[in-house]
Amino acid sequence: MTETDVINHRLDTVEEDIKILYKKINEVTLTQVQSVTKLDSMLVTLGELKESIEALKKRPASLWDKLIVAFMGAVCGAVVSLFIK
Repeated sequence: MTETDVINHRLDTVEEDIKILYKKINEVTLTQVQSVTKLDSMLVTLGELKESIEALKKRPASLWDKLIVAFMGAVCGAVVSLFIK
């Protein structure tokens, strides 16, 4: 084998190795993009869950507020009715 043949063989080998490396890097990049997409989706879902939990936390408080307002209304109505009679 001449020196040119050796160099050409080595170049061919390097080109094949680069193609394989490029393919693997491309696969890793695609996998990373899919992971980021899934993570973004999970973060959106987590945000929605937090909002739902906050709404549920506020609901009992608003029910208690309504109960207190109704009770105060009843007491005020009773007092007014005592003064009217």
